[in-house]
Amino acid sequence: MSPNADRFDPMRQPVVAAAAAAAAARPITSFRCIDAQEQAAKLTGWHQAYWQLSRGAFVGSVDAVEFDGAYVFLESANRALLQRGYLAPGALAVAVPVRLDGPARFCGTQCTFDQAFVYSGRDGFEFCSPADHQVAGIALSPALMDSLGEAQRSAVLRQRAAAHARAIAPDPQAVASMRSLVAGLIEAVRSTPVLIDNPHARSALRDAIIGSVCDLFDPLGERTPPPVQMRARWALVVRAREMIDAAPREPATVAGLCSALEVSRRTLQYCFQEVLGMSPNAYLRAMRLNGARRALQTGSSSVTDAALDWGFWHLGQFSADYRQMFGELPSQTAQRHRGSAAG
Repeated sequence: MSPNADRFDPMRQPVVAAAAAAAAARPITSFRCIDAQEQAAKLTGWHQAYWQLSRGAFVGSVDAVEFDGAYVFLESANRALLQRGYLAPGALAVAVPVRLDGPARFCGTQCTFDQAFVYSGRDGFEFCSPADHQVAGIALSPALMDSLGEAQRSAVLRQRAAAHARAIAPDPQAVASMRSLVAGLIEAVRSTPVLIDNPHARSALRDAIIGSVCDLFDPLGERTPPPVQMRARWALVVRAREMIDAAPREPATVAGLCSALEVSRRTLQYCFQEVLGMSPNAYLRAMRLNGARRALQTGSSSVTDAALDWGFWHLGQFSADYRQMFGELPSQTAQRHRGSAAG
């Protein structure tokens, strides 16, 4: 229990339990709020309270997806707020600005649009947000953190072990990628709720979420190549490819490969780049696209089933990637081969 727990008793209301139950029953929740404290209660699993600081009627929103211990959200408000709270010990929560119309301060530090906010820490967090703002965030539960292999979570835990919540300055590309991931995930689950029920899409989505958080904590000063000899790099990539090929109906993830091979994401990235000239994510995406194409060529899979079965959770992005790879849309492949089978 945080030493600040007694300060946030307004959160201990029946609405919190009701919101948690609703989130457990539905993969996506969307709220539109007309009161700041009402909005504070909508972020399930967070112990926090909001105070409105600027004048005018409050309008805010929370859109969130929750599954397997991951909580992904977009939050916006049209008034300046003082947000104070804490997370459960062992949890990790981060957010990046999508919109900051005015000065913002996180734990006393003035923030810029390219920074990220780390909410974890035993002393709790304090966010003074501007009058018009939106943030994209990811929270990983203690259970999910504990389930990660040591190689996967080392980069995250190195930073999470710090005692205090704080603002950090990650690679701008990592910040932009998290914005895109959160918005794309919420859009995808809203338009295709069934994707959360597909184990392959779910696994790929979970890996993307964890990878996005890890990328925020990859210090710019630590991007020198790991000390791995060329033959060892090739052997590592061969082992990774063997694992991928051994279970073609269970699309591999970067997180799974790191855990099985007992290496960090950075090491795996560097080895794939040196040996194959592409990142492990790019290689896995190519293999999954080829698998989806073969499924469509049998004439027995719909485009949606082929995408989800091969770990693609954003159907629009799947179609774009597929067309870029093969020069045609997946629907065109499916239509052509259904016609061939009928003939």
